[in-house]
Amino acid sequence: MDKGFLNKVLKTAAYLRNDFPRIVGIEAVNHFKESFQNEGFTDKTLVKWKDVKRRTNPRPSQVGKAGSTRKILTGETGDLGDSLDYNTDYNQMVAITSDVAYAQAQNEGTTTAGRGNSTTIPKRQFVGDSKQLMDTLNQKLTADLDEIFNKK
Repeated sequence: MDKGFLNKVLKTAAYLRNDFPRIVGIEAVNHFKESFQNEGFTDKTLVKWKDVKRRTNPRPSQVGKAGSTRKILTGETGDLGDSLDYNTDYNQMVAITSDVAYAQAQNEGTTTAGRGNSTTIPKRQFVGDSKQLMDTLNQKLTADLDEIFNKK
């Protein structure tokens, strides 16, 4: 077997084992964090989130000017968006994580939130399957593999 070809195969294996899972995690976290700036989730196209009451029916005594104009799900601190991170396991699987307790309820929606489990939170998805993200990852993978195999 050609040593040059074998070397490229070994580089590809190392790239797929070590580098690509990290690239997937970084790209995914960046893509999902954009949801907070776009106020919606992008799969094939951007799907805007349902507006919030503080903007559609503001009560000046309860919501200050910043609250009536602030982006959805950013809060005063941006903790939810900032909490997004990724982990990889020994199988090179990538998981997007958040340590914020209410992240799943916001992402998926729920009818059992709050005290007494009687508050409805509409789905405002910010993490999930995304064709646009997959296209970005496929382009990156193709470019990186082309570089490995076309390098002299």
